[in-house]
Amino acid sequence: MHTLNQSEHIDYDIDVAVIFEASDLPDKAADARARVRDALLEKCSNFTKEPEARKNAVTVWYSDGYHIDFAVYRRRTDWFGNQTIEHAGGDEWTARDPMAYTNWFSKQVDSKSPPTYLEVLLGTRVNVAKGQLRRIVRFVKAFARSRSGWALPGGIIITTLVCEVYRPHPTRDDVALVQTLKALLARLQANVDVQNPVQQTAWFTSSDRRKREVERLRDTLADKLPNLDVLHQPLCTPAQAYKAWDAIFYHDYWTGARKAVAQSAANGLTIECALARASKGKVYKAHVSDSSALPKGIHLRFMATPVGVELPYSVRWTVRNEGDEAREEGQLTHNSLLGPAEPYWTSTAFKGRHTMVCEIVKNGQTVRQAEHIVRIGPGTRCL
Repeated sequence: MHTLNQSEHIDYDIDVAVIFEASDLPDKAADARARVRDALLEKCSNFTKEPEARKNAVTVWYSDGYHIDFAVYRRRTDWFGNQTIEHAGGDEWTARDPMAYTNWFSKQVDSKSPPTYLEVLLGTRVNVAKGQLRRIVRFVKAFARSRSGWALPGGIIITTLVCEVYRPHPTRDDVALVQTLKALLARLQANVDVQNPVQQTAWFTSSDRRKREVERLRDTLADKLPNLDVLHQPLCTPAQAYKAWDAIFYHDYWTGARKAVAQSAANGLTIECALARASKGKVYKAHVSDSSALPKGIHLRFMATPVGVELPYSVRWTVRNEGDEAREEGQLTHNSLLGPAEPYWTSTAFKGRHTMVCEIVKNGQTVRQAEHIVRIGPGTRCL
């Protein structure tokens, strides 16, 4: 569909459809997904954790920070040569063409983007490149993924909504984007249900989880869109425009480097973080602060090594989580006071960019402090 944005948070996902002949797969949908999982486990490597046969796909998390969802399909051919393609979702096989949505979207782009048939008849001047709708979808997706702590709808829901409310403009993509975002907010304020356009009896928001994501998108748009009002003012300066768009996209293009630099041994304190598959289990890999996003369900062991601090002292570990998931669980922050050589264990549970603050406390005073950043990607919570 050519609407993928590679997230700077690295926790992006790639959807792949794999189609097998029916005779090559088990009869049960769950068993088919399990077979694909086992094959990936046997033949592939560089995983952050083992492939998982989930409800609608087999998910593979790679150490580079992204994950791939392999949707499993089978192709059956009857006596008359008619082919049926079915998806292994849940406990049953469901007839579904993996290309149907892509074909639908391509038609939307061709029919709605300038120049439309009417604009050609009227001789309307069109300066934008072809396929404006596709670009607007990419922009809205970029907005939805701009903050690592946001838990907003996935690509297919955003694409469907943008196609529904798209406001084209013949000469400017930015105007089309602003008007589309406003139309999207109005639409979601009226209704948060999203229907599958190629399967009229199915709804993308049939689960409480997906509907809540759409509700968050509505609330986030309501919060951020007022920042763009300055663009309509006659005396809007470039600096004001940059600030307005940064409120939407939160990207280095607008503001320069934003990444926080964790304090290190130069400040007299080193934090060591290691990954494990079980709490207090054997660690298998060191974790670098603010590196690739981890999947949920990974256990983390933190240890502190201060320089120039004599015993006795204590180590205070403070977790500062961000994002919708942590907020809704009441887990934005918590802390523990441990002994000098005592490791602190936690796990990846909430999507976002989280901070572990380590303080060396002596005689009631903080004498050393450093931070370690942990990025956590989307996915099923494993705890």
